[in-house]
Amino acid sequence: MYVRSSWRGLAGIGAAVLISLPQQNHPAHNRGEPVPPPSPPPVTAAGVSGTASLPPLPAGTFVATVKTWDTSAADTRVRQDEAAGLLQEAGVRWTSSGDCADRRHPYCTSLEAIRYGTLMRTVDLRRDSGCPVTVTGGTEAGHAGGRYSHGNGYKVDLAHNRCLDAYVTRTYRYWRTRGDGVALYRPPTPPTPDPRTGSDAPDDDVWADESTHWDVLYR
Repeated sequence: MYVRSSWRGLAGIGAAVLISLPQQNHPAHNRGEPVPPPSPPPVTAAGVSGTASLPPLPAGTFVATVKTWDTSAADTRVRQDEAAGLLQEAGVRWTSSGDCADRRHPYCTSLEAIRYGTLMRTVDLRRDSGCPVTVTGGTEAGHAGGRYSHGNGYKVDLAHNRCLDAYVTRTYRYWRTRGDGVALYRPPTPPTPDPRTGSDAPDDDVWADESTHWDVLYR
């Protein structure tokens, strides 16, 4: 379910406190002219009836310092402008070889309908690693399909850089090599084996070390 654009409006947590200021004389009073009605107060939070609202984010704050987020909203689908704003606030870059964001074209980098959890896990990565993080692939066409796919909002491509590469290979454990020769990494703590097969549980994140980027699955 989509959420209206709200990443810049969610500036506070909890109830707003209103401070009464002394009334000031208006020039119109002195001339006996009608005084225009006061402007309505600004909206400080956004929410849409019947839809899930994204958790509040401090306006103008480097979000990479925020250590928690509402995991119950992980499957909320986020629009392009919201997603780009969340990443920008967190110091995460996103680039497109085609300089576009249309998810119908494989040469674009689209964040349209990406999962909120995927975005915030990327923000977590920026904060935890202290490394530059650049998104080069999102929900645009051209990726393999499936439940846990780019198009379904579960995956992002992150550009290689020396800092991020070192962080991933140091923090995550080598799992196996894919059929095309790409090394795969998983979280450091091995998951509970599937009792039916004895293999790793299928609900783990996967980092694929592809030639130009990390292909990251966040479940």
